[in-house]
Formats: sequence, C-alpha cells, structure tokens
Amino acid sequence: MKKSVLVLLAIVSAMWIQSCKKENQNDENTDSITKEDAQMVVATDIESDGLLDMVDLYAFESTSGNRNHALPSCVTQTVVTNGNNLTITWQFDPNGCTMPNGNTYSGTVIITRSRDVTARTVTGSLTFDNFYVNGIHIEGGSNFERQRSNANGNPEVTHQYDFTFTFVNGDVAERSGTRIREWIEGFNTPIHADDVFLIRGNAHFVFRNGNELDVEVINPLRREATCRYFVSGTVNITKNNQTAVLDYGNGTCDDEATLTLPNGTVHIIHL
Repeated sequence: MKKSVLVLLAIVSAMWIQSCKKENQNDENTDSITKEDAQMVVATDIESDGLLDMVDLYAFESTSGNRNHALPSCVTQTVVTNGNNLTITWQFDPNGCTMPNGNTYSGTVIITRSRDVTARTVTGSLTFDNFYVNGIHIEGGSNFERQRSNANGNPEVTHQYDFTFTFVNGDVAERSGTRIREWIEGFNTPIHADDVFLIRGNAHFVFRNGNELDVEVINPLRREATCRYFVSGTVNITKNNQTAVLDYGNGTCDDEATLTLPNGTVHIIHL
C-alpha cells in the first residue's frame, strides 16, 4: 500500500513540475512577437496618426490659402501671435469632442510654431494637458518641422515624437520615433474629403511589463480623409531579432490588417 502511495505521489509531483515548466515557458513566450503586440502597435498607430493629422489640417495654412480651417464648436481655439511665432491652444469639451476624422478628444492640445520665411519651413512643438483620445490618455509630445514643398512638390511634416498611452484597462505603452506625413492629394482644395497622406517612419515601444519592440514602415501607409484607418501599406514589427509583417491591405477602407508571424502563422488584426 505504501509503495502505491509513493508511486502516486511521484506521478503527481512529476505532473506538477511539468505544469510549472509549461507555465514558465508561457511566461518566456513574451520574447516572441504576439498578436497582442500587433494590436498595441495598431491601436497606438491609429490614435497618434489621427492626432498628427489634426495638427497638419488645422495648425498650418494650405498652399493655396483657400482651405477652411473651421473647427467644430466643441473646440475652443486660442491663438497668440508674436512676430513669426505662434501659440495655438485647443481646449476640447471635457465630455468629449468628435472631430471630422472620427476621433473623440477631450482635454487640451498646445501647439507652438515658428516660421522661417526664407527656408519656407515651420518648426514647432506639440504638447498635451489632461488629453484623451477615445478614452485613451495620451501624454508626452512632439517636435516637428513642416516643409511647404518637398522634393515631390507636396507639403510634408516630420514629427519627432514621444507619447505614452494609458488604456482604459490599465495597459501602458510608450511609443517614440519619427513620423513623416506627406500630403499628396487635396492640399489645394477647400474641402477635407479629398485629402490623402502617405506616412513613413519608425517607432520604438516599451510596454509596462518591460517588453520592447521596434516598428518600421516598409511601404508607406496611405491615409485617406474618408477613412478612419490606413487603407494600405506594410510595417515590420521586430522583437528580439524576430520580425513579423503587418499589412494594412490593398486600398479598401476596412477595419482589418493581416499579421504574418515569423513562423508563417497569419492572424487578422481588427483596427
């Protein structure tokens, strides 16, 4: 009888050890790129680009000077001018202000800019005060330089940014990097619906659990004013020398992207 009990205990002990090993392996699996990593990249990408899109649309004049810069009534705008220097403050309704790009903002955005007439550039910064996008708390800021006309003859803004996102569920992601937004269509018309941007750049992420990953745009992301999401473009997501590919599609406005993991597994990511 004693022998049977000892054998049973040995079996149970072995099963418990094996279970612990599996748990540890699952914990260590955070070294691999996951679908959840891509979801975080997508969420912060869309929210940050929507914000920078708003700056491009409303903080600068169009090349033709005929663009309507009217903001919704739920935004209070204050402008202070000092020579070629300008400070723009946007105070959004604390209960939420829905913008034409479909995002709902609350809190304060402060933009400072200085014009170099000779170089035909504008430099400045973007900061926040108790600012939320669709319930996501965004902290940090951006330094930017805007060319009135790049090598392609289009307006282009380069942002060097460092944002911290705190989500409703408590998840935190720090995202820093460079984003170049080239305004390829619609900048000479008075309407917003025909605006199209191509976006290049890279980003570095640090998550609350200490994990890090890098993102690089391989094929420019296409952002059309009539769609809240990117309609095309691909990015590489790299984590511990492993690289996954995130593909935003072939031009259709939908809420899906395709994630291909290093092992060939394919996931659909909802934006």
